[in-house]
Amino acid sequence: MRKVEDECVSCGLPCLGNNCPNAKVIRYYCDECKSEFEADELYVNDDEEELCENCLKDRFKTVAQLESEGAYDD
Repeated sequence: MRKVEDECVSCGLPCLGNNCPNAKVIRYYCDECKSEFEADELYVNDDEEELCENCLKDRFKTVAQLESEGAYDD
């Protein structure tokens, strides 16, 4: 999830409003765990959810898990 946040630091200088580099800072969060990540650390699935690597891995099973459940028995 992409959020634009106001990160004013009350620097004491005359306020630049929306021209201040701290006025509109883009932050990226995983839609599942809500942790903050860099943009290139998030993956978009078919439902347009932005997920971190750990949450993405939690959505899928490994082949070994499927074999132990009997999914690949012949």
